Amino acid sequence: MEKNDINRDLALFSRIAEGDEQAFGELFHIYMPQLYRIIYNLVPVESTVQDLAQEVFLYLWLGRDKLPTVNEPQHWIFRIAYNRSFKYLKRRQLQLINTAGLDAAGEPQANETEDAVHLSETIRLIREAIQELPGQQQRIYQLNRVSGKKPAEIAMELGISIQAVRNSLTRSAKVIREYLKDHGIEIPLILILLHRL
Repeated sequence: MEKNDINRDLALFSRIAEGDEQAFGELFHIYMPQLYRIIYNLVPVESTVQDLAQEVFLYLWLGRDKLPTVNEPQHWIFRIAYNRSFKYLKRRQLQLINTAGLDAAGEPQANETEDAVHLSETIRLIREAIQELPGQQQRIYQLNRVSGKKPAEIAMELGISIQAVRNSLTRSAKVIREYLKDHGIEIPLILILLHRL
């Protein structure tokens, strides 16, 4: 991002903090196309993308008193978008698991049942892909994703460097992503890196 853009955004943030709706409109028009692409890459459902993008701007407006303390407006906005998108995905996954696709009468709903089956199949394929990882790589992945250990803890336990653990996790995520892709499922790499079984 160029210095002029940062200065423009900082000036807009300052005006928005004072309640300037025109500045808010300018910021909306500048960032909406970028936010749309970011959110759509994570949650490719048109109506949900619109809702999440609006949620980002609503959050920004409601928390406008914090804007003068923000040094990098673009990063701050994008971080909100990622956080909102991941929260939505997590909520959706929990809903699918908890409801198991049942409607109010306890009968399966076609779309939700289909989503639950798709989610279940994706998790099954991820587990298969993990089983195909080389020994040490598989162990590192499972210690991190299944046991919830941090790279530093894994490095200490296995007697390797933290960077070696991080590199292994990244390689594993790429292998898993390719495995899923070979089975017709495309998931952003970041979701695999954040996924816990």
